[in-house]
Amino acid sequence: MASWEERFLLGAREVFSQDAPRKAIMYYARENAANSQENRDGFEELCEGLHVQVKTREVSFGSPADTWRSLQADLASQTVAASRATVDITTMPRDIIWLTFSFLKEVGCEVNYVYHKPNSYNKDWLSRDPDRPRLVYKLSGEARLGCPTTLIVLTGYDVRRTEQLIRFYEPKTAFLGIQTGSQYGNQSKNTDVHAPLICPDGSVERFDVDAYSADRGLAAIRAKLEGCIDDSNVVLSSLGPKLSAVALFQLHQAFPQVALAYAPSQEYNIDYSSGIGETVRGQL
Repeated sequence: MASWEERFLLGAREVFSQDAPRKAIMYYARENAANSQENRDGFEELCEGLHVQVKTREVSFGSPADTWRSLQADLASQTVAASRATVDITTMPRDIIWLTFSFLKEVGCEVNYVYHKPNSYNKDWLSRDPDRPRLVYKLSGEARLGCPTTLIVLTGYDVRRTEQLIRFYEPKTAFLGIQTGSQYGNQSKNTDVHAPLICPDGSVERFDVDAYSADRGLAAIRAKLEGCIDDSNVVLSSLGPKLSAVALFQLHQAFPQVALAYAPSQEYNIDYSSGIGETVRGQL
């Protein structure tokens, strides 16, 4: 997914050098088209220089149904099924990550993912003005009438998005998965700002999760999920490290009755991150 961030194009060069793909699909958001133009031009030039066949596709954050259809047209084919796909999730919204994984898995494609950490994040703010949360089309689970809702959120640096999810879904219980460690100012920007949301009555609880571990935090999240799935409708959402979205997708594959929810923001900092750091790879 094309972005204005430096790590989009730097990461593409790393992926191409390691994976040597023959074909590439680059999606970009209509809403960010102007900001991503330079990097998109660079990506197409990179593909041309390496003789990689590239398709460029526009999607819109405001039209999730159209986005679903675009992804389906590109990814749900027998041609894709016979291939090995590498999905760069670095600057890709979580709903598009989940849909991409879903379509590729449905056709039996071998799916690998890659995530490029930045050198640093903006110290002031990353996202703001939370938009209306939404369940991801075809990955919204199976709601049971009369059952309470349990919300499991992997938190990030925008506490207002967490608050928005809690207000919107009105869960009986909410579990906030807090990323461990002090990287990128995590203690002050994530752990500390979410502390006031924890309720002594147990309606909002916290638990530790490490999305940078080998299982992307899956075991810790699964422990919370298995404790409530039998008697509640469970909604999962990821706002923290992008790798946590991998764990939530894998849990949805194991428990298709749970819902994946996306909580968008209406504004992202043009200076969101700088540079590129460690590259993390994995396989679904």
